[in-house]
Order: sequence, then C-alpha cells, then structure tokens
Amino acid sequence: MNDIYIKMKEKRDMWYAMDRSNNERRILAEQYYKKELMPLIIEYFIQENAKKVTGNCDAMVLTLGTSYEPLVLSIAVLKPEKVLILYTDKSHHLLDEVIEFTKLKPSQYIATDVDAENPLQLYQKIKDIYEKWGRPKNIYVDFTGGTKSMAAGCAMAGSAIGAKLIYVGGNFLPDLRKPEPGSEKLCYIDDPYSVFGDLEGEQAISLFNNMDYVSAYRIFKELEQRVPGTKAKEYSALKYISKAYNAWDSLDISKASENLSRCCEIIETEGKLEKGFTLSSHIEKLKKQLEVIKVLEKIHCSEEATKDKSIIFNNIGYLIANLYQNAMRREKQEKYEMASLLLYRILEIVEQKRLWNYGIDTSNADFTKLCEDESILLENANKIIRKIKGLNEWKQLDRKISLLAGYIILAAVGDEIMKTKKPGKETDSINRLRSKVDVRNNSIFAHGYEFISKEKYMEFKKVVEDYIDLLCSIDCINKEEIFSICKFINL
Repeated sequence: MNDIYIKMKEKRDMWYAMDRSNNERRILAEQYYKKELMPLIIEYFIQENAKKVTGNCDAMVLTLGTSYEPLVLSIAVLKPEKVLILYTDKSHHLLDEVIEFTKLKPSQYIATDVDAENPLQLYQKIKDIYEKWGRPKNIYVDFTGGTKSMAAGCAMAGSAIGAKLIYVGGNFLPDLRKPEPGSEKLCYIDDPYSVFGDLEGEQAISLFNNMDYVSAYRIFKELEQRVPGTKAKEYSALKYISKAYNAWDSLDISKASENLSRCCEIIETEGKLEKGFTLSSHIEKLKKQLEVIKVLEKIHCSEEATKDKSIIFNNIGYLIANLYQNAMRREKQEKYEMASLLLYRILEIVEQKRLWNYGIDTSNADFTKLCEDESILLENANKIIRKIKGLNEWKQLDRKISLLAGYIILAAVGDEIMKTKKPGKETDSINRLRSKVDVRNNSIFAHGYEFISKEKYMEFKKVVEDYIDLLCSIDCINKEEIFSICKFINL
C-alpha cells in the first residue's frame, strides 16, 4: 500500500462520513471531494494506469455527462495534444471543472454542444474535427460520459476513424453518485461491438416492444454478424423472432411458422448452455405460439381447408384469437380504423360459426337445413326486421349472408347467441349491433369518409368482445388460454 493510496484512503473515509442531511451540507461534501480528494485520485490513477498507455496521444475526443471526473482522469493519464469535448445543455456547467483540473490551454481544446439524443449529429461533429485536425494517427475516443446515444455516436465515429476506444471504469456508489475513490481504471475496447452490442441490443429490444419488428430485425441481424461467441446465437434467435412476429403481424402465416421454428431451435440448443439467454424464459410460450401458428397455417395455407371448411370452423377459436390480438396491437398504435376492421371480421366469424353449426355456409346458404319451408324462416326474420327502424323487409332470403343478415337469421331461429336475459328483446341486440357496426361501415377504410374516434372504437370493441365471450362459452372454447398464447411477448 503506497503513500498516495494511504492519503487518499484517509480523505476518502472522511468524505464517506460527512453529513449530507441537507443541501448546504451536500455542497460542503462536494467541495471537500473536489479540493481534498480529487487531486489524490488523479495522482493515484496516473500511477496505476500510466503503464497502459503506449506512445503519444495526438488527439482525444470525450463526451461530458453528469460527472467531470472520468474526463479529467483520462486526459491526465493520456496527456493529449488536442482535445474535443462534447457537452449538452445539462453538462455544460461541468466544463470549467474539466479545464481547471487538466489545465488545458485554450489552443489545445475545442468544446462544442451536441443533442444528447442525436448520435448521428455527434458522429458528424467528431468526423468534421478529425478532418480539421488533419486526420491524426494516434487518436483516442473516451465514451465514459453522456447518454447512451452519445456513447453510441462516439463508438460509431471512433470505429470509422480508427480511433482507440477507451472508458474509465470503477465501482460506482449510487448513494454518493460517484465511483469509489481509488477504484477507477482505464479500460480499452478492442471491438466496439463487444460493448456497444448491448447498447444496440437495447435499442432493438425497445423497437421490438414498440412493435417495430422490421427495425428490430435489422439491428439484431447486424449484431448477429458482428458480435462474437454465444451472444451472436442470442441475437440470431432475436432476429428470427422479430422476423416471425413481423410476418405474423402481417398475416403471412407460413413465413411466421418458418422463422419462429428457427428461433425455438436456437433457444432449445443454445439456451441450455447459456443461463442468461434472453429468450429462455419465453421458450414455453413460444413453443405454444408455434403450435398455434401450425393450426393457423392449416386453416389459411392448405388446400385441405379450402375443400373442407370444417377444418376452419373446428379451429375457430385460434382464428378469432389471432385476429383479436392483431387488433389489440393496432389499438395500441392508435390505428383505430384498422383495429375496427379486424374486430368487424371477428363479428362475421362469430355469425358464420353459429350458422355453420346448423350446416349453413354463409357464402352459399342452403336454408332448408334451418327450416324445411323457407317462407317460414323469411317471415320470422321479417318479424324481427319490422321492429328495427330503417330496415326494409326482405322479399327473399339471400344465399350470400351478410353480417347483419346473419345475426337476424340467428335471432329468427332462436340461436343461443342471440338470446337475451329478457325474452322477446332480441331486437335490442340487433339494434345495438347495427348502431356500432355502422360506425365501422362509415369509416374511411370501409364505405365512408369518417375517421373512427377512440370513444366510438371502444364502444364497438365492447360489442365484439361480448359476442366473443358468448361464442366461447357456448362452443366451449378455452378463450383465456388461446388468447393468451396469441399475445406477442415483450422482451
């Protein structure tokens, strides 16, 4: 234990013990750190890290965040001839401390402000100064300070100009908002992606959770190619789930199946070897989602289902759950017109399923399966229509059954889904259904020119959910399980 460390430890212990119960005392503690402790930290840092520096430092780029200390330490040990300091509105006030401790001459440094959340602007400023300085060979970039976006911009620029990437590490003390004095050390980054892969990965995860699966896929794909070892396999799995969810979201079921299969294969092989594998905790749900996709693939993509519609109607719960969760994603994006179209389709499916149970195909109905004498069915339907304002009586039964017509026919035959708590009030259900369906019919994506407000959309959604609940109850569909499986995971 050398003399510098002993002196620093004594000052450090005194600093630890200082009262910080109010703002005035906190300021005194900060002043003590700056005047008494910081000079010893600098001296000890140089002593411990000077051997890591080889050759002269022609130029140096640093980002200034909410702490001046790391910049002071790296400048003190590297002794750069030229310095570029990038600061933000929130960190500008700390520039004086950096200059005071490092004793940089005005001719040695350039300080310029940047947008903390615009890494491309920062990247451009670094490249401009690099050109202005005549492309110095021995240049360093220190990305310790600033936001993650600033760090990412620094790494991008440093990699582009062939700079040595460094940061000042240490044991951070959250309560004191500083590193443990004496723990600071100079660290080199050989491959920027060994650190910035995590930063890029965070951005991709944020995009994924905001349902921008295309952008997330692109980042994960790049990381897969640039990051070494097991981490590359993890990014590969994330790449495939992003591609799978994008396809599923676009109702491209075959492509969703293909990519989710690859994702699950990687998790099951690599996840067993690596405890921290990101998707390992989701594997059971992803496998269930793959099973659902296989069912949807059979419904949507097989010739068998085209020839035999019972395959579709025997798996109707999966079809409804898929459309519903798609609608919920559109709702989250505040795309109410698109969400309402998907919910409208669910209403049609509910009606089609109930009629199918009687042997009725709504695309070419054989009404004798409901009633031997079609005129009786027609009259029963017209009895309901007469009670509904604005509807004209039917002259005949249309073989192609529309949504509202389907529900009227279901009410006419006394189907369970149209029964109400008060007998004889089936027309109330039809009226409610009709008023909410008109909102969708008048929308810009249907037959009209209106945009659906959130309020009207939520009313329509409630009607659809009521019919979903009824169908699932009557047809014994495990709604909770299937709907949960079809809901996309968050990372």
